[in-house]
Amino acid sequence: MIDFHVHCDYSSDAKGSAEEYACWALRNGLTAMCFTTHCDLDPKRRHHDGKVRLKGEIVDVTTDWLGHYVKDVREVSARYAGHGLDVRLGLEIGYTPGIEHLISPVIDSFDFDFILGGVHTLEGADIVSSTESREYFAAHGPREMCELYYRDLGEAVATGLFDCIAHIDIYKRMGLAHYGEALDRAHEGLVEPVLAGIAGRGLSLEINSGGFRKGFRWPFPGPDILSLARQAGIEDITPGSDCHTPEEAGYKIAECLEVARQAGYDRIAVFAARKKSHILIDDLMGDAASGEVSEGDAHGE
Repeated sequence: MIDFHVHCDYSSDAKGSAEEYACWALRNGLTAMCFTTHCDLDPKRRHHDGKVRLKGEIVDVTTDWLGHYVKDVREVSARYAGHGLDVRLGLEIGYTPGIEHLISPVIDSFDFDFILGGVHTLEGADIVSSTESREYFAAHGPREMCELYYRDLGEAVATGLFDCIAHIDIYKRMGLAHYGEALDRAHEGLVEPVLAGIAGRGLSLEINSGGFRKGFRWPFPGPDILSLARQAGIEDITPGSDCHTPEEAGYKIAECLEVARQAGYDRIAVFAARKKSHILIDDLMGDAASGEVSEGDAHGE
């Protein structure tokens, strides 16, 4: 199985070293995983989000931490390469309009395999925070919130900085409890231009099992938006658990792939040196059922 959204303890909200994740992944049948440490560069939220963990201490994202992270992941990758686990190096960049000049130097500073981009904040408020989202949603109706969210996400796509767009309806994580059924169709007419942009740039769309982990029936996105993605011409999807502890790595990826298959997808995209290759979903599901680890599957077609 494949997991391309993994947070080790360089992310300030995660637990467990890269080594601990790799060890757990190998023992539990994963064939490839990509570390995607949070990298939030918005200077307006530096006191909230702009932090990473370095040698057990929480430090500012502007400090010299990235080289340590790259070195650690590359060393883990080398140790596990001969044991059936392909470990890759990435980042999850939190996008806010106007910070492109801060993002570009970071992603160009090392030879990353994969850059995941997503929107987590709107107008300075964290919409995946239980406290900040409550205040923000109280001041904005579901349609207004979605208009702002997909506006910013569309700008993220247009930058061309990212290989894959993360959890395209992540606002549901906290929003469903606040808005209820009013949120179910709030994306209509708003997500479609974003999906068209993803298709036009040849980007991948993440299918994120965090929805299952939070108790929802579907991943992020669910079948409705996945079907729209297929109709928009998005050819590539990439599965990720968005895990923050080793035991969550690979969580319900098989279920994500089944949802994707029902939406018309028969393969996933994986990345090395920011170039994509593909693995058939049937091959991944077969390996998951048998418990076998295949080096060929881990490296794609």
